[in-house]
Amino acid sequence: MLSISRPNFKKIQSILLRQKKQVEEELKLVEKDDPLFDGGLAESIEPGTASWMDDVHSRVVAVKDSSQALLGKIQKALFHLKKGDYGKCENCGKMIEMARLEAMPTATLCIACSKKAAKKS
Repeated sequence: MLSISRPNFKKIQSILLRQKKQVEEELKLVEKDDPLFDGGLAESIEPGTASWMDDVHSRVVAVKDSSQALLGKIQKALFHLKKGDYGKCENCGKMIEMARLEAMPTATLCIACSKKAAKKS
């Protein structure tokens, strides 16, 4: 079982909880920006309104999908933090560098494995 020091645990937990709150707030705001939220406009009065609504809706969906994916990564990191195996590289099994985890607490690969993965793609 991998473990991180208590101060690092608290620091990472605090970062992840702050990010989680920010993403959840962003999701609420993005949903309100969707012109099709609550059915949108009942009738398009001006030409091009439907096209504009579809365009804005598409953008909102893209942002929402991205935010939900990030929220999933944050929740996964919090789960592993609580479970006690947070910070383990999913590829090689070694501990991810603490500086990397502080900068990107949802990281699942150590720097070496991340570089290898980037070269492959």
